[in-house]
Amino acid sequence: MSKEIWKSLIDEVQVAVMELQNVSDAVDEAAAARLGINRTDMRCMGCVFALGPMTAGELAVAARLSPGAATIAIDRLEKAGYAQRVRDMRDRRQVRVVPTPQAEQVAKEIWGQLSEEDEAGLAHHTEEELVLIRDFLKATVSRHARQADRIRHGKVLSEGTGASAPRPENLRP
Repeated sequence: MSKEIWKSLIDEVQVAVMELQNVSDAVDEAAAARLGINRTDMRCMGCVFALGPMTAGELAVAARLSPGAATIAIDRLEKAGYAQRVRDMRDRRQVRVVPTPQAEQVAKEIWGQLSEEDEAGLAHHTEEELVLIRDFLKATVSRHARQADRIRHGKVLSEGTGASAPRPENLRP
């Protein structure tokens, strides 16, 4: 593969990631408006759906919020009817945040069709390709989370401190 083709493909992937972020943001914005909640509450709700019932502290970490902000978001989600605090049956000292049946219903209405379409879009891929896609997305999430932390903490990368991409001649055919 020539250096120009390799660089062009890298650029196309980066643009596709940006486009995915933008359209995901638009979906989240529309869903939050439809549900009558704000984007932070929406993020918390998404964490509970994706990761399962969790304590307020776990939710704060997962949603990248302060413990106080997570507690306020849980209060708002409870008031809206989308979450409830449930005492953990194994450790009665712990309380877990769980989605309500109403939240499960609206999640199905809002994201059900998209989930089915995404699954159909992935169905033609081999196991190896799915592993590659999964690993790329997980690594991208991790890099973007680190960047959010750097921005949040006022840390700006100096030129030349980022990891450099592999050279095309070092790639496997």
